[in-house]
Amino acid sequence: MNGGDGGDGVMPRIAVLVDYDGTIATADVSDEVMRRHAPLDEWAPLERAYLNGQMGSRELLRRQAALLDDSSGEIARMGRDEPHDPTFAPFAEGLRARGIPIEVVSDGFGFFVKAALADMGLPEIPVITADTTFDDGHVRIAFPNGNPDCLVCGTCKRARIFHHRAAGRHVVFVGDGYSDLYAAGHADTVFAKPELAALCDQRGWPYRTWTDFASVGAAIDADLAAGRLDGVGVPTFRCGPEVWPEGTTTPRWGDLMGPPARLRSPGSA
Repeated sequence: MNGGDGGDGVMPRIAVLVDYDGTIATADVSDEVMRRHAPLDEWAPLERAYLNGQMGSRELLRRQAALLDDSSGEIARMGRDEPHDPTFAPFAEGLRARGIPIEVVSDGFGFFVKAALADMGLPEIPVITADTTFDDGHVRIAFPNGNPDCLVCGTCKRARIFHHRAAGRHVVFVGDGYSDLYAAGHADTVFAKPELAALCDQRGWPYRTWTDFASVGAAIDADLAAGRLDGVGVPTFRCGPEVWPEGTTTPRWGDLMGPPARLRSPGSA
């Protein structure tokens, strides 16, 4: 990605939000935690209910964490050795060199993200995720970045999109799958891998395909040069307390969010 400005000496008014599991990390590390450390017959039904739209991620993660035993300390050490997209670090460095905010927003366990970014030489990138802690073998999870009035997601990616929009920034979101659905429904520009693209197709939402962060960086450069990332969209509430009853814990499907969709089998890669 170029290190310059938007082409006219003016700092681009954009922010880039990036998912972690399956996006920066090439595998879903949160799923790997369960696959390696919990009985499949206990966690797979929870995952299936989530993928079928019958459970939100906050309830999913809470119940999955209760299945884990980290007496060995192996879970707490997970993440740093997982493969990552090698083009992410130069992509992020290019954004930061231009003064463009970049954040990692993850609706997974999240405890492995900051260490992985530090290993890439990117310790300053903000990470918005759950708070997973380890205490005498117990795995506990809290949701400091969840919406207090909507209890569907563990981490509210929509809230970060609205935060940057309020600052006048065009929000670019990069994601891969089901946990990115709500972000894709609210961001100004969406880059989607096949699973997320299928969800967007079902709903008629615009998106751009991507293969690695080099391709995302090239597309952002071209859009900035052409002035295509100048505008901030009008907020459309597709989820959350504005359109769902207060205290909602299960996704409410229909005209705003479209149909639920089972995309893959629990325990698959």
